[in-house]
Amino acid sequence: MTLVSRLPRSLKRQVRLTGCRAIGLWRRYPNSVRRHCLNSTRAEAWKARAHTWQTSTTPIPNRGDATTRTNRLHNLATAISRIHHRLIKPGEAFSLSQHLDEPTQANGYRSGPVFVGGEVLSDAGGGLCLIATNLYHLFLYGGCTILERHNHSIDAYGEGRFYKLGEDAAIAFSYKDLVIRNPFDHALLLCTSLDSNVVHSRLLALEPKPIQTIIRSQVLERHAPMRQDQTTAGWSVSTARFSRPIHSGSWRQDYLSFSHYKPC
Repeated sequence: MTLVSRLPRSLKRQVRLTGCRAIGLWRRYPNSVRRHCLNSTRAEAWKARAHTWQTSTTPIPNRGDATTRTNRLHNLATAISRIHHRLIKPGEAFSLSQHLDEPTQANGYRSGPVFVGGEVLSDAGGGLCLIATNLYHLFLYGGCTILERHNHSIDAYGEGRFYKLGEDAAIAFSYKDLVIRNPFDHALLLCTSLDSNVVHSRLLALEPKPIQTIIRSQVLERHAPMRQDQTTAGWSVSTARFSRPIHSGSWRQDYLSFSHYKPC
C-alpha cells in the first residue's frame, strides 16, 4: 500500500487536482478556454474559407433503458456545446477534460454508464468516452501530436464495438484525459455535432492539409477469460501512425501507443 493510497479520499482528490494543474502549466494549457471558441458569426465566416482536414463519425450505442439513453444523449450534447467551434492555435495544447470540466450534476451532467476497474457502473457524465473516442480518431488521423490518451479498461462491446481495438479513448476527471497539441503552422477549427444516433466531428484549417497519414492497429496478444462469469476476451494492441508530406517525401512513424484490455 502506497502513502497516497492511505490518504483520506478528499485529500487524495486534492493531490490529483494539484497534479492536473501542474501538468496543465507544464503543457501550457490556455487559461480561459471559452475565449478560444468562436461565436457563430465568426465560425461561419471562418468555415466558408476553410479546408476539411479530417472527419470522424462515432455511432452511439443503443444500450440501456430509456432513461440511460436519454441521459447519455444529454451528456453528449452538453460536452459538444463546450468544444464546438474551438480554435486550436499553432503549438497550442487542447485538453478535453479542461473543456468538459468535472462531470457532476452541478456542472450539468446526468448519470450514465461508465467503465471503472473492469466493471460497468453508473455515474454522472456517463457516455463522455464517446466524445473522447471520436476526437482521438479525429486528431490521430488528422496528424496532431497526441500528448495523452488512455484506452478503456475492458473491451466492453466485444464484436459489437464501434471502434478499432487500440483506437478508442477513455476520459475520467483527474485520472484520464485526452490531450493533443497542434503541431502545424495553421490554426485548426474543431466542429462537433450530435444527432440521435451519431457523434460527428470535423477538423478544419484555412490551408490544405500538408500531410498524409496511415494508422495501423495490430493485436499483439489475446487474453482469454479467466473466470466463468467473464465472456469477453482481453487484448494487447499496438497502434502506430505513419505520416509524410502530401506532395513528396518518405513515410515516417511519428506515433506509437499500446492498449491493454482486461477480460470481462
